[in-house]
Amino acid sequence: MSMILVSGYWQVLVLSVAVFAVACGGEVPPTPVRDGRYQAVSAGSAFTCGLRMDGSLRCWGLNDTNEVKGLLEAPDQGNFVAVASGYYGSCALRDDGRLKCWGRVDGGEKRLKRFTAVDIKNMDVCAIRDDGQAECWGRDLYGLSQVPDGEFTALSAGYSYGCGIRPNVELDCWGDRASDLWADPPGGEFKAVSAAGIGMCGLRPGGELECWGPSGQDFLDHPPGIFESISVGLGHGCGIRPGGEVECWGDDVAGETNPPDLSFKSVSAGYGHTCGVTVDHRIVCWGKREYGP
Repeated sequence: MSMILVSGYWQVLVLSVAVFAVACGGEVPPTPVRDGRYQAVSAGSAFTCGLRMDGSLRCWGLNDTNEVKGLLEAPDQGNFVAVASGYYGSCALRDDGRLKCWGRVDGGEKRLKRFTAVDIKNMDVCAIRDDGQAECWGRDLYGLSQVPDGEFTALSAGYSYGCGIRPNVELDCWGDRASDLWADPPGGEFKAVSAAGIGMCGLRPGGELECWGPSGQDFLDHPPGIFESISVGLGHGCGIRPGGEVECWGDDVAGETNPPDLSFKSVSAGYGHTCGVTVDHRIVCWGKREYGP
């Protein structure tokens, strides 16, 4: 009931502002792109993309970073079910499993295939096909495209290697094992995995958190306790506790590890900012303000 009242209040407020502006001969202020109800959010480098409840996409933040343009140019048509943003662009999955990418991320011939999940880091993309097999493509600086055969139920693309979860809930990672950036993953079962800039974090079936990577990474010093879900960005991570509160750890350059006191259903850690979808389907961000808040 309170959600309906709050929604109604804001609708009345926006309408009142619009009427006042017209009466005074001014223009009606544009509706902020983050307004509305969202089902998912993905924080990229200097931008953020969200998936609305109706399956449409919206992106905001900086549209030009490191000479990469088009970061906010999400497709304006189609019914999408997932979105993933990285350093150089984004990809989204349509409801028929087709892939659509923008920025400096290339779907290429992959657009002709059907996928069930997608993840991005830098210019590298990893996705699970509808037959359960995984593929990675892009710059492939550290052997990220060398995905092992077999089915996966979840995966995450890192800067130096990728990891995925098998149907038996065991973890399988790939990449250049001779690289100084490689770190052997722990054994045992996992229900979720998320890549940092360099390294990974995973959730055990009971919700316990484990992180691994080269020594000296701030995100390795994670809090104890149980999490429902996690997301790790460039040097920080955030997770949702069973009660819906978000707890973050790692680098805190611009407040990206200081979430508001709200209840969330999902969270996405980016490159200096973090965004989450609240239980009433609003997107709230914190950290570098020009990137998403």
